[in-house]
Amino acid sequence: DNNGSGGSDTPPPPPPPQRGTLLQSPPTHLSTVSTTDLLARLAGGSDEGKQGLGLVSEPECTIDVHQIQYNTVDATGEATTASGALMVPNGPATTCQGPRPILLYAHGTTTDRDFNIANLDNTENAEGLIIAAVFAAHGYIVVAPNYAGYDTSTLQYHPYLNAEQSSGEMIDALTAARSALPTQVAPGTSDNGKLFITGYSQGGHVAMATHRAMQAASMTVTASGPMSGPYTLAAFSDAIFFGQVNAGAPLLATFTINSYQHAYGNIYSNTTDIFEARYATGIDTLLPSTLPRSTLFAQGSLPRTQLFSSTPPDPAFAANTPATEPANLAPLFALGFGPEN
Repeated sequence: DNNGSGGSDTPPPPPPPQRGTLLQSPPTHLSTVSTTDLLARLAGGSDEGKQGLGLVSEPECTIDVHQIQYNTVDATGEATTASGALMVPNGPATTCQGPRPILLYAHGTTTDRDFNIANLDNTENAEGLIIAAVFAAHGYIVVAPNYAGYDTSTLQYHPYLNAEQSSGEMIDALTAARSALPTQVAPGTSDNGKLFITGYSQGGHVAMATHRAMQAASMTVTASGPMSGPYTLAAFSDAIFFGQVNAGAPLLATFTINSYQHAYGNIYSNTTDIFEARYATGIDTLLPSTLPRSTLFAQGSLPRTQLFSSTPPDPAFAANTPATEPANLAPLFALGFGPEN
């Protein structure tokens, strides 16, 4: 109280930013991609992009690609930001303009901190190019978040396989994208109210979580098709601990452990509680990274395949830990055990 009146001169804190609001309105227009350009980028890019050509019928629509940036929350519900793609079909009025359905897409796991699915100029961005060719070029408006922790996001980690955070962020991205429609470069294309949800790998988990959250909130979903996701995480993890170690397990486990540590704070007190000492220092901030995953493996920041020690556990626990000897495992699973775990 500076004036003796019993009040306070300190103003109240500003309200938190509203979720799903655009940080830039209108959103940045990154590129206009013709049908010819799109096919050429797929053919001249990564192996995944070339394989994607087999899924693509003749594209019909030119695509206007925007980068949306929006307000969302992190794993603890604190305000943060994220970005993503808004792909708007343009071209023939009968197939590419007018009221169009929205395809909400969740991408798979990437370690690349700078990943931007809206950057179709990057021919290594196979996932972005494929969804552009399969959906946007056939008249769907595509909304595809990069997720918090990637691209321009202010979050310093990624809430990996956190169903509540990721589904909420998908809804925030959709809200932001809908507020940007119709765009200045495609004023004839609008949302017709039909919503389709899909995603692959990590994105399969995100897509299913999103459909569940929307169903609980009585939001309209026309159809969903999650693909190849780790849906029942407890059972998925149990299988790994019983010896069925999946490819890339050290990287995926690191993502998951640190994600849940940020969300719940009770996974470890020190990183050495759960990670071997050779990897523990700095592993809590390792992913996502500005370095390629090949570099992370080469410099010894993570093992490529070895999740567990190949040395049998204490005999007191051996009965509850079947098939820990690599010789007893299928060749693929055996790669998950070794001295550099």
